[in-house]
Amino acid sequence: MTGQAPADLIVIKLLGLPLGLRQRATEHHEGLRREFQMLVEQGHVQPDSVPARLVSLAADVERRFESFAAAGRAELDEATRQGRTTADLMLAIPPGIGPAADQFKKMIAEADEYCAQGEHLLTLAAPPDVAAFIDWVLGELVRQSEGGDPIPWSDAAGASSAGWL
Repeated sequence: MTGQAPADLIVIKLLGLPLGLRQRATEHHEGLRREFQMLVEQGHVQPDSVPARLVSLAADVERRFESFAAAGRAELDEATRQGRTTADLMLAIPPGIGPAADQFKKMIAEADEYCAQGEHLLTLAAPPDVAAFIDWVLGELVRQSEGGDPIPWSDAAGASSAGWL
């Protein structure tokens, strides 16, 4: 994709995205979502609980942005198949991604706290590197949707290890 997008879309650039860490983050998120979905379906949690709110928010974000994210996932999957360790990804996506990503970022933090309590779940809170990666991706969606320049993962990871994120 070029750096251009139709007038009603913005371009988000995720630079130096670590593919192995992306895979681990994806697996963690999918496991957490499955467990939260089971808790909700089996009636083990209240409608205003962290699991119920995360399941609802994830479904809403997926419904609104899935068609825009699918091409990016396919591109990253192909880069992984090619044996690459990092990739630069450019997504043309509606500007509404910023507020949605910000809300999702806050919900993920709540979910990690919920997991740390150890009730009902097999899934633990995200490991620090996975949490930093998720924070970077969602933070880039928010920041760039507000007009900020992209921050490559390598810079963000350095800032994270220095305690800046």
